[in-house]
Amino acid sequence: MILDLNEQAGRLLAFPIEWLRQRPFVVFVARQDVSRFLNFLARLRQVPATETAALELFINDRGVPVQLSIGSSHRGLDVIYRLAILDLSETKAIENQLKETLNNWFSLVENAPDTIMTVDRKARITFCNRPLWGYSTRALAGTTLTEFVSEIDRVKMEKCVAVAFEPGHSSTCEVKGANGDKERWYSFSFGPVQSHFKHAPTTTVTIRDITKHKRTEESLRASREQLREFAARLDGVREEERMRVAREIHDELGQALTILKMDLAWIMSKPQNRTHKKIKSMIAEVDQTIQKVRQIVTELRPSILDELGLSAAIEWQLSEFQERTGIRGIFESSSETLNLSRDVGAALFRVVQEGLTNVMRHAGATEVRIGIKSAKDVLSILIIDNGKGITRQQISNPKSFGIVGMKERVHRVGGQLNIYSSPGRGTRIEISTPLQ
Repeated sequence: MILDLNEQAGRLLAFPIEWLRQRPFVVFVARQDVSRFLNFLARLRQVPATETAALELFINDRGVPVQLSIGSSHRGLDVIYRLAILDLSETKAIENQLKETLNNWFSLVENAPDTIMTVDRKARITFCNRPLWGYSTRALAGTTLTEFVSEIDRVKMEKCVAVAFEPGHSSTCEVKGANGDKERWYSFSFGPVQSHFKHAPTTTVTIRDITKHKRTEESLRASREQLREFAARLDGVREEERMRVAREIHDELGQALTILKMDLAWIMSKPQNRTHKKIKSMIAEVDQTIQKVRQIVTELRPSILDELGLSAAIEWQLSEFQERTGIRGIFESSSETLNLSRDVGAALFRVVQEGLTNVMRHAGATEVRIGIKSAKDVLSILIIDNGKGITRQQISNPKSFGIVGMKERVHRVGGQLNIYSSPGRGTRIEISTPLQ
C-alpha cells in the first residue's frame, strides 16, 4: 500500500494524491515487470538495504520507463519501503533516437563506395569502414595516416588534418604512392568539424582512389602540350614560309621589275617618238608594282624585325598603323636591345599586330599607346587604348579567336597575357615573357 507520496509522484502516476494513498503500488507496475518487482521487495524484506532497478510502469495506457531506488526498514512488525522514482521517458527517447542515428550512420558508412575513416588531431585512425591497402579494419585502427604516405607528402597530410580541426574548415589532399603503391593516386577529403564542436576529438576523412581520373588528366595535359607544340611548329613553318616567299618576291620579282624599269628609262632617254607617252605610263605602272611588292614583302615578314629587332619593328608597325587608320600612336621603350630568339620575337610581334588590328576593328579608339620595358630578365609589353572597352564575357569567350590566338602565342613562348577592360574605359593588354 502507498502510505504517502509527494506531488511529483502524483503527477507521474496521473492520479490525485489523496486517491493514491492506501492504493497498492504494484498495480502501476507493467505486467512483464511485476515478478521482478515483487522479488525485489521480498529480498529487501529479509535483508534491509537499498537497491536500484529499471523497470516499466503502466500509466494512462502506456508504458513509462523508470528507475526505482528502493530502500527498506522495519517499523515494529511491519516493513516500510521507500521508493524514489526517476522518469526515464526523455532519456529513453534520446537513447532510441541516438541508436537510430547510429544505425543510419553505420548503414551509410558500410554501404558507401568510398573508404571512410575517423581520425584524431594527430591523424591517428580511430575507425575505418572497410579494409584498405591490404590491412583489415582492426589492423588500421591505432595507426596514423602519415604512416601510409611518402615523406614528401607527410607535411601536406599533417597540414590537411590541422585545417580540418579548425571550425567550419574542410581540406583535401591528393597523394600518390600511398602505402608504397607508386602507380595509384588517392584523394583525402577531411572535415569539416562543426563550429559548436570546436574541441571535437575526431574528424571524418573520405578516401577515394582517383588513379583513373589522374591518368585521364595527365593524358589530356599531354594532348594539350602536343597541340601547343604542333601549333608552335606550325607558326614556325608559317614564318619560315613567309620569309622564303618574301625573299623570292624581293629577289626575283623585285629584281625583274627593277630591270624592266631601267630598260624603259633607257628607251625614254632616246630620241622622242610616239611611244614615249606609253612608256612613261608603263614606268608609272612599274613604280606602283614595285611599291606593292615591297608592301607585300613587309607584311609577310618585316625586314626591320630581323635587322633591328623587336622594339624597332613594333615602333615601325605603330607608325604604319597611325598612317593607315588615323588613330594616334604613342610608342615608349626603355629597352633598345632585347635578348630574344627569332621565334620569340616573331611571336610577340604578331601578338602586337593582332592587338592593333583589334583596336582598329572594334575599339573605336582615337589613341593607342605601346610601352616596352625590361627588368629582372622579364620583358613587359603594354598596349593601351582609349576605346569603348570590352566585357569580361567577351574576354573569356572561347569564340573570341583573336584573343585566344594572342594568349596561345604568348603561352607558347613561356609568357603570360592579361587583358583588363570595362565598357567605356578602354582596354589594357599586359604581356610578360622571360628574356633569354
